[in-house]
Amino acid sequence: MEAKKAMPPDKLAELWTIDPKRAKRILANRQSAARSKERKARYILELERKVQTLQTEATTLSAQLTLYQRDTTGLTTENTELKLRLQAMEQQAQLRDALNEALKQEVERLRIATGETMGPSESFNLGMPMPYSSSAFYALPQQHASSGQQNMQLPPFHQPQGNVHHMHSSNPHYTAEFLHSDPLGRLQGLDIGSRGSPIVKSEGASMSASESSTTF
Repeated sequence: MEAKKAMPPDKLAELWTIDPKRAKRILANRQSAARSKERKARYILELERKVQTLQTEATTLSAQLTLYQRDTTGLTTENTELKLRLQAMEQQAQLRDALNEALKQEVERLRIATGETMGPSESFNLGMPMPYSSSAFYALPQQHASSGQQNMQLPPFHQPQGNVHHMHSSNPHYTAEFLHSDPLGRLQGLDIGSRGSPIVKSEGASMSASESSTTF
């Protein structure tokens, strides 16, 4: 009955005079109930503050989570791009290695081919004179043949030099015909003097007297 219905203060004072122990017990229960209500109120307030704090933290964490998700998405995209670039660089490296290997093989093949084809002729090419125009051989003797001043000097071909000079002076077109028949075989140069007279130097020392007489 006491729990369901509170005793008014006047009746409690009357009960205090009749039964003080019961009145004290009722007062103690009332004080205990009041303290319990206060504790509950404080607990509720504390819980409300915690809820507000947690809500604030949840909002902050939600914003951070959004940023982290955005960063994660960007990093994932960048990671994918880096993987693709790495694959492309690996492919380029493989292609470069293959191209280098092919170039090495081609260079080796060209070296072998060049050594086989040009090796025997290198010694011959080294002994050849510098290229020159053959028109000088045909123009100069004809010009000097008309003026009558031709001085062709040939080393002895196992025969007297006077015979060669005699045949040359008797035949004005000797120089042109001789150079036309063999411009490179026996004559290896043309020296032009100060007076314009051609001096032909012969390097065919192995030419015999019979070959000279046959040619003339």
